[in-house]
Amino acid sequence: MISGRQTLASIDQAVDAERRKLNELEQRIEAAGTTQLELQRADAEDYRALARTRVDLLAAGELVRHIDQAEQQVMALLRARDAAVTASAARIQAADEERNQLEAARKAQADRVERAAEAVDTAEASTQARLDADPVYQHQRQLAKEAERTALHASEKAAESAHEKDHKGASYREDPLFIYLWERGHGTSTYKANPLYRWLDAKVARLIGFADARANYARLNEIPERLRTHAESLKRAADAAFETLKALDTAAREADGIPTLEAALEQEQQALSAIDARIEAAEARRQTLVSEKAAFAAGEDAHTKQAVDYLAAELEREDLMALRREAMLTPFPDDDLIVSRLLAREDERRRLQASAQGLGDSLGQQRARLSELESLRVDLKRSGYDRPGSTFQDGGLVALMLGNFLNGMLDRNGLWRVLQEQQRYRPPRSDPGFGSGGFGRGSVWGGGLGDLGNLGDIVSGGLGRSRGGGGGRGPSGGSRGSGGFRTGGGF
Repeated sequence: MISGRQTLASIDQAVDAERRKLNELEQRIEAAGTTQLELQRADAEDYRALARTRVDLLAAGELVRHIDQAEQQVMALLRARDAAVTASAARIQAADEERNQLEAARKAQADRVERAAEAVDTAEASTQARLDADPVYQHQRQLAKEAERTALHASEKAAESAHEKDHKGASYREDPLFIYLWERGHGTSTYKANPLYRWLDAKVARLIGFADARANYARLNEIPERLRTHAESLKRAADAAFETLKALDTAAREADGIPTLEAALEQEQQALSAIDARIEAAEARRQTLVSEKAAFAAGEDAHTKQAVDYLAAELEREDLMALRREAMLTPFPDDDLIVSRLLAREDERRRLQASAQGLGDSLGQQRARLSELESLRVDLKRSGYDRPGSTFQDGGLVALMLGNFLNGMLDRNGLWRVLQEQQRYRPPRSDPGFGSGGFGRGSVWGGGLGDLGNLGDIVSGGLGRSRGGGGGRGPSGGSRGSGGFRTGGGF
C-alpha cells in the first residue's frame, strides 16, 4: 500500500523523465537541422571556389558576388533566429522557475492540509472513544441497530410476500372464470347483477369452487399489503432511532470542537486548490513556450525555414548547375575534388533527411505520451487522490502499470482505471463507520477527509458542507459506510 502523495510523486518523477527524453530528441533533431544548413553553406563555398577558378567565364565574378550576397542574407536570418532562440529559452527558464516555486508552495501547503486532516482525524478518534464508553450512547446505538435490523428484516419479508403473491397468484389470474367472478365482486357486498346473471354466476362459482379460491386469493393479496404497512412503520421507527443516534454523534463532535477543526481544514484545502489552479495556468503558458521552442528545434520557425529555402533555391540556380556540370568535364584535379565533395554532401543530406523523419515520428509519440501523463497528473489531483487518507492498495501494481504505460504497453485510460480500482480512502485513527456512520446512510465522521461528494467540490476547492444524511460519499462514488467508503447497505 502506498499513499496518494507517494503515487503523485511517482507520476511527477515520470513526467520529469519524459521531459528529459523529449528535450534529448529535440536536441538531436536540432543538430540534424544545423548539419543540413552547414552542408548547404559548404556547398555554397565550393560553388564560390569553382566560380573563382573559371576565369574564362565572363559571368564568374557575378556568380561569386551572387553567392556572397546569398550567404550574407542567410547569416542575417540565422542571427535573427539565434536571438529569437535566446529569448525563447529565457522565457522558458522563467516559466520553469515559476513552476518550481509553485510546486514548492504546493508541497508546503499539502503538508499543512495533511496536518489539519490529522487534527480532525485525531479529534474524531478521541470523540469516538469517549462515546464508545458512554452507557447512554451504547444503549441508543444498540436500539438503532436493532431497529434497523428489524426494519430490514420486515422489508425483506414484505418483498418476499409480494414476490409470492406474483408467483402464486398467476394461476388465479390466468383462470378466466375465476377472474371474471373476482372482478365482478361475486360473494361480496359489492356484487351487483340481475336474477338471471346471479343464477348463472352462482352456478359457475359452485362449479369451480370459487368461494374457497376467493378467500385464498384475498389472503394472498392482503398479506403483502399488511407486511408492507408493517415494514414502513418499522422503517419510520428505525429512522427515528437513527436520527437520535446521529444527533448524539453531531452533538459530541460539536462539543469537542471538531467542526472548527474541519473549517480550518477546509480553508487549507481551498488554499491548496488555489495553488493547483495557478500551477495549471502556469503549465498552460509554459506549453505555449515549449511549442515555440519545439518549432525552433525542428527548424520549422520562420527564420530557419526562410534561410534554408532561400539558400536551397540559390544553390539550384541554372548557372550554378552549369558551373558544376562544366567542372565535372574538366581534367583539373581541384575541380574533381570539389565535385566529389558536393556529391558526398548530397548523400549526407539524404541520410540526414531519413534520420530526421524517424526522429520526428519518435518525437510525436514522446509528446503524446508526455501530454497524457501530464493530464493524468492533473486528474489525480482534481479527484483528490493525493489527499490525506488516500491510499492505493497495491503499490507494486501501480508502479508496474505506470511502467507499462511509459513503455507503450498500456494506454492512458487503462492506467487511470487501475488507479481508480486501487484507490481507497481511510483515515488512520477514526472510523467513518462508527455510530450513525455504520448504517449506509452517510457518515458525520470523515477522519479529516471531509465530504468528497463529487468532482465539482474537488475542482472548486471545497470540502463539501453536508456531511450527514444522504451525503458522505467519497470521490470513488461509494457511500461511506461501516468499515470503509465503498459500502452501500442500509435501508
